[in-house]
Amino acid sequence: MPTRSWIALAAGLIGLITAVTGMFLPWLRSGSVMRDSFEVVGVIQTLGFLRGDALEALIYVWFALIPVITLSIAAYALGARRVGATFALLPTIIIGTIAGGARVEADSGTGSVGITATGPTVCLIGAALALVAALGTLIGERGRTRENAGGER
Repeated sequence: MPTRSWIALAAGLIGLITAVTGMFLPWLRSGSVMRDSFEVVGVIQTLGFLRGDALEALIYVWFALIPVITLSIAAYALGARRVGATFALLPTIIIGTIAGGARVEADSGTGSVGITATGPTVCLIGAALALVAALGTLIGERGRTRENAGGER
């Protein structure tokens, strides 16, 4: 495997693990209590802020991101780099978009309730790294599969 493939594989795995780690870091500050993204989603579900709204689907999608990322990591680990990269695309776009929006809205620490910068920033960095690695894997290996399509070297 060429060096570029190893770099893309390592960057993709590090990015996915970083993005998932960021999902469990603080996203919301409420007084002295810090809540991770899953606790925030639970509060949104309990209070019914998005009930009947098209954005309600994002609540359920957020919980499905971890299994999809797990499939991506498993595919990478089994040597199916293109499958792993394909599975990584949608979750990283969703995580990056939500984390980017939360990061923009993160406050400077004034007030008793606000968005923290820790979780969204870590998610955004991980998602960006995983997305670039996935795109690099998919684009970089596209030509090689066509060259070897007949089984000749």
